[in-house]
Amino acid sequence: MVDGEEVTHWLKIVEVTLIASVKFLLAPFEAERYNMSFWESMLYTTGGGTMGIFVFYYAGSFISRWWTNNVAKIKSFLTRRPITDFTGENKKIMTRTNKLIIRVKNKFGLAGVAFVTPCLISIPIGTLVAVTIYRKRKPVILYLMISLVLWSFFLNWLAQYLALSQYIPEALQNG
Repeated sequence: MVDGEEVTHWLKIVEVTLIASVKFLLAPFEAERYNMSFWESMLYTTGGGTMGIFVFYYAGSFISRWWTNNVAKIKSFLTRRPITDFTGENKKIMTRTNKLIIRVKNKFGLAGVAFVTPCLISIPIGTLVAVTIYRKRKPVILYLMISLVLWSFFLNWLAQYLALSQYIPEALQNG
């Protein structure tokens, strides 16, 4: 029989790993909150980020195709407008995030997109953007992984150094 503390510990590891796979910036601080050591935190956050990169890298083209085709069909059906109004063929909407991505891509290339991916634009969005913009697939994963490891090292060091969990009341920490 497995005791409750061991199950809780594994659930904390799974939580940190899943957070790292989608919103990497928060994961090292969550690991520190659970009193994980620096190297434990490095292992789980880097592993989760790697998992996120590979999932969104290989699923990226499928997700992109599915989203474009099916969402456009649904919007066209509901509004009774032509499907081309929703496939992006007529106009592109520029958001703040789109402008940031284009500015980084034009100035710094793949290295810049990879650098801002884990923290600023999140692993799913950054990976999908990198796969869409850059067709050569092997350098994309390499750049994303190097960026992930560098950010993981820095953020885990920062989380351990700041030790923000000491400021959280004990009742909230254990819950």
